[in-house]
Amino acid sequence: MEIRRYVVGVDGSVPSRAAIRWAVARARGGDIGVTLVHVADDEWGSVGTLLIDEVDQDARARLDDDLGYARSLAPEVGIDGVVRSGSPMAELASFSDAETMIVVGTHKTGFHYGRAFGSRSLQLANLAVGPVAVIPEVASRMRKGVVVGVDDTAAGGVAVDLAADLACDHHCELTAVRSTESRVLGGADGGEPAELQSRREDEARGILAAAVARARGRQRDIVIRSRVVRRPAGAALNELARSAEVLVIGDSRRATAQLGSLGAVAYDVLLNLSSPTIVVHAPAAEAGSDPGAAAEESPAEGETYVIG
Repeated sequence: MEIRRYVVGVDGSVPSRAAIRWAVARARGGDIGVTLVHVADDEWGSVGTLLIDEVDQDARARLDDDLGYARSLAPEVGIDGVVRSGSPMAELASFSDAETMIVVGTHKTGFHYGRAFGSRSLQLANLAVGPVAVIPEVASRMRKGVVVGVDDTAAGGVAVDLAADLACDHHCELTAVRSTESRVLGGADGGEPAELQSRREDEARGILAAAVARARGRQRDIVIRSRVVRRPAGAALNELARSAEVLVIGDSRRATAQLGSLGAVAYDVLLNLSSPTIVVHAPAAEAGSDPGAAAEESPAEGETYVIG
């Protein structure tokens, strides 16, 4: 996956400034443009013309402020701005393609399992066809490493490719994570039978080995760690990525999922965000196909399997 443009949703808020910083930092050093998009929500269309004009003027002023801020961070980066009106996430998604990363900030971070609240990042990830980055408003400079969620779908393969490229670009370690997502199946002690658990872990190791081989074939010089976890995937990924530079996940929705809906893991991760997170989708031509790009192999030197 080659990113040629970052499109950042901005509204003058603290989270959108975090998104600007993240996108501009990654646009440095390459021929990559940044477009800031401010969307005036179309619910204002129900009010008078005079107020609509005031809203448009305010949107332009906010965008100008954000443009000034972005350009002060990196004068050498090509940065432009667009004002749109309509549904904010739908308008942002309209910029989405395979070579454009949509970036938004969020103030919703931490673990909130069991609490129901909406998130615009969920809506955006549903609508976009290309990668989406969701950036917490508080970013630690101490973050290090790239974490990727591994599965056997086309989107999962794209996630591994991007994560390997990011680890290479950032000169950091890549951690590949596969969850067995153990479920209680009525064992003698009320838990999962040991034989079934072992079989699930063997399967997870095989999927991880294929992902490691794929990442190694793409970026030979990176250090790769592998982890099999028994916790639900969303919770495990958020926990392991709390100190990571970025978490990469594939939108691994199945063919039976409702059109436009996120896979369960992507939904869980975004709802309980703990770090900068990128959601990628399967290329349209590969949707539903087997993304396996490399044969299974044993971990090479510097690569380990950890179960926990």
